Amino acid sequence: MFDSSVAAVFPLPLTAFEKYMLMDDRPDYPMVFPFRLRLSGEISRPIFESSFEEALSHHPLLCALVNRSARRGPAWVLAEGLRPSVDWGLLGDAIGSPRGEKIDLNTEVGLRVWVRQGDGSAEVTFQFHHSCCDGIGALRFIGHLLAAYGGRAPSAGRRPKPWPTDPASLLGRGRFVADVAAGKGKQTRAIWAGLRDAARWVSRRPAPLCPNTPAAGNHTATRPFLETYRHVFEESETKNLFQAAARQRVTVNDLLLRDIFLALRQWNAEQAPESADRWLRIAVPVKLKTRDDDRMSAANGVSYNFLTRRESQCVDRSAFLQGISRENDPATRYRRGTSFLRGFRCMELIPGAIPLLMGANRCFSTTVLSNLGNMRRYFGKQFPCESGKIVAGNLVLEDAFGAPPIRPNTHAAFAIGTYGRRLWVCVRRDPRALTADGVRRLLGIYVNRLRNSTTEFPAVS
Repeated sequence: MFDSSVAAVFPLPLTAFEKYMLMDDRPDYPMVFPFRLRLSGEISRPIFESSFEEALSHHPLLCALVNRSARRGPAWVLAEGLRPSVDWGLLGDAIGSPRGEKIDLNTEVGLRVWVRQGDGSAEVTFQFHHSCCDGIGALRFIGHLLAAYGGRAPSAGRRPKPWPTDPASLLGRGRFVADVAAGKGKQTRAIWAGLRDAARWVSRRPAPLCPNTPAAGNHTATRPFLETYRHVFEESETKNLFQAAARQRVTVNDLLLRDIFLALRQWNAEQAPESADRWLRIAVPVKLKTRDDDRMSAANGVSYNFLTRRESQCVDRSAFLQGISRENDPATRYRRGTSFLRGFRCMELIPGAIPLLMGANRCFSTTVLSNLGNMRRYFGKQFPCESGKIVAGNLVLEDAFGAPPIRPNTHAAFAIGTYGRRLWVCVRRDPRALTADGVRRLLGIYVNRLRNSTTEFPAVS
């Protein structure tokens, strides 16, 4: 399946972020995330399966295991005779695994797939282990699969082409473009800024979202397999939101972050009106580009930027937005992302530091907000389109969405993306803290905040 150029890359030492995801993996809170496609058209099983094999041949980390006994530390090794499974069924059939959501990378590769179809439509669910790839890597793999399918299936239009990949680029996935390349002066400032960020991170202990379950912390609570909740904005609403951000001279991401702070504060005020003024922290995945990024196979190229505010600070909406925008500046995001990885590498050298950092009782962040942006740019540029939706042979991709993993004391995790000219918001919950009705209420608060932002900054007539 893999040619010699791919095999030559392995064994492949784990990067700092891959180790972090592996260490944070636990049976009740596995570091896995779902991604779902909804398509019109009937999927040809033979064409899909051959396309799936082609896509896997270009994305070898999805066919690899972790060897923890490697001499120089944990390393990826190509799995001999193991391939991701594809489970076929009728639309409406349940999905699941006898192992539950957890994927043990010692014995199982980090990808599972379910296909459900009938009456001219289909749904494909992917489950990725976050040590294998991030959301962008997942989209690149999915784009490769759809392009391969479109190249094989009968079609009257032009045939799509996947992004080119270079397996050798995986060797550089843990090396990021230096943010200190301008000389010693900038290097010193970057170190001091990183130390300041670390001090703030340690001293400002965030609080989890207030739970709304009858018995918070119930260890028997479970959620349906790969459960998600979602809202999709209309095309006109999406356009208005983008225009509102432009009128304030901030990015859409700034607006999304400002409004989730306000939503968290409102939720906490509803659940615990007498609670003290607490710290809220948003963990924001940050893309750390490499020189080989455009040709890299599915992998992890991210770190975290953490934004922390007191609940009482989440009031002055206009001033608050500008503060978020300054802190969310690309250079600041990048520096903090690299500082987080450097800090993790340093803590690996201190016995007992990692378990202390990642203890089950510690709240790492109040929530996660992962913004994938316009997803079409990761699928590839060569797809024919209908009304902003990509076409792959006899299939039209009508919808695509996913959500991040949940960790202890992070009771909800959000993902946002744009596809088919419409913005979607998707959230996963910890059932030990949030009921199904509760997470719907939380999502509704956030959606209403975003809608209010389009009228808060109206167009000047």
